[in-house]
Amino acid sequence: MKLYERLFEAARPLARGKLIERLVIGLGYTVVELTGGWTGLAYTLFEAGGCEYLPREISFHEKPADLALKGLFSPHPLEVGVALAVANALFNHRELPTIPGDVLNLVRPQPGDEVAMVGYFEPLYRKLSGRVKNLWVFERGERLGPGLLSEAEMPVFLPRASLVLVTSVTLINRTLEDILSQIERAREVVLLGPSTPLAPEVFEDLPISLLSGVKIRDPEGVFRAVAEAKGFPGLKAFVEKVNLRV
Repeated sequence: MKLYERLFEAARPLARGKLIERLVIGLGYTVVELTGGWTGLAYTLFEAGGCEYLPREISFHEKPADLALKGLFSPHPLEVGVALAVANALFNHRELPTIPGDVLNLVRPQPGDEVAMVGYFEPLYRKLSGRVKNLWVFERGERLGPGLLSEAEMPVFLPRASLVLVTSVTLINRTLEDILSQIERAREVVLLGPSTPLAPEVFEDLPISLLSGVKIRDPEGVFRAVAEAKGFPGLKAFVEKVNLRV
């Protein structure tokens, strides 16, 4: 069973009887509230241009959560993002043995490590820079900048990496499975970011060893920040970073 099918099957039983009560697709993140106040986040991935980003026939208001989850299979990244936010609202509500704190304290990078970071996480980059043997950061297209490598270069470096940090945006742009297939010797592979589903059962037969995501503590604060196009620094006061072993 493919990754998105596993994600769908894990979330669907939790979705029964729940509707989308509120949704904001912001410039930075998407946030959804389901029946009962269950709230979830995901990254907003879209291509600029035009004035209509979703076909007019697609509507989410009071849509059953289990139907919204089918957006995981959509070719449209905005629909995938909404579906992932719905899945995260469902998974967020569960009581799981999460571990608080900085993800680097859990994976413990060593001076001899060769670290691959898929997606540029500036705070982690600053903490790792100068502490490890090699630090390779991969980005896409217009996000490329000084010191960043193209995703086309991943096959050269990922097999060498002893520690891999992967943004969960790769679930939305559908590159995660290909990235994981290139990992050969990493002792820790972390899927991280607010889009990360806290669902270890989905990833248990994949190279991922740690999920690093968020739990929403103040839904109203999150909705306000998302509606004002805030990035993660603007959301931090309203969420709790948590880690979960796979």
